Amino acid sequence: MNLTVHIGTTKTGSSSIQRFLHRNRRALGGKGILVPSGLGLIVHFHAVLAALPFGQSPDLAQSIPLNDAQQHASFREHTCARFREEVAGAPGCHEVVITAEQLQSRLPLREHIQSFRELFCLGFDRTRIVVYVRPQLDQLISLYSTMLRGGYAYSLEDFIKTRLQPTFRPYFDLRDIILRWSDVFGAENVIVRPYKGIVGDLGTLSDFSDLLRIDPRSEGLTIERQANTSINVAGQKLLLMLNQAGTLDAARRRQVVKWAETHCAGPGATPSLDLARAFQSSYDASNAWVVANYFPDHPEYLEPRWPKA
Repeated sequence: MNLTVHIGTTKTGSSSIQRFLHRNRRALGGKGILVPSGLGLIVHFHAVLAALPFGQSPDLAQSIPLNDAQQHASFREHTCARFREEVAGAPGCHEVVITAEQLQSRLPLREHIQSFRELFCLGFDRTRIVVYVRPQLDQLISLYSTMLRGGYAYSLEDFIKTRLQPTFRPYFDLRDIILRWSDVFGAENVIVRPYKGIVGDLGTLSDFSDLLRIDPRSEGLTIERQANTSINVAGQKLLLMLNQAGTLDAARRRQVVKWAETHCAGPGATPSLDLARAFQSSYDASNAWVVANYFPDHPEYLEPRWPKA
């Protein structure tokens, strides 16, 4: 039995993959692919929390909730036991899939990745790590809409300026991400896929399905389209204004976000060209390494969409 671990990165079609796997869990089981539910119903963030020391990623921890080290230890033990039970209870399966972009974003240290490996990745014939990469500027601009959905109350310019700080570098540095996971799992087991190089209307979902050797359009499988709709400038301004006012509770926020996704779909705000270049240029050396090692004939895969001057 093999293990495929999809770690994102963020804003590379992860939601489409995760919702497809969730919606088709039973049908995929019939095709020999186990999508465990004990690590999280759609996103397997329980595996992330189990791999981290208590006190890391408190926002994720509160969704359980985990309020002290004893609760965290009990949660880790229960999560690992349930995962092992699911694997043991699927003897006809040849592939297990774990998917959570938080594996990339919330495990910034090699020791965290090593903990994840020891808890969830031992005993398989082969483990492969799948990471999709895209230009950091494109990723950041797309991420801003997601932040607004969650209550972020600052402008895009301010958002980018904060992400220029060194503390955020492990989140965006593609070379560092690849090397961290390669150090733990072996470079030969880290599969790097270019987000901009994927063709077809299903995007990343099509590419990931190819890795699993399934056809997502085959009989018995259901595709949920537009899992994460972009919000245009007007919709972003509406969310920003409401976030700054601080008057939305969780239920009303979901309603407003759904309205914005329905009525304000489209390209969002872009930063000034100078700020965009200042941010992207800090990753030039990292991206050059990725291009040279994984797609030397296609440097455009990591060339961002520059805003107009």
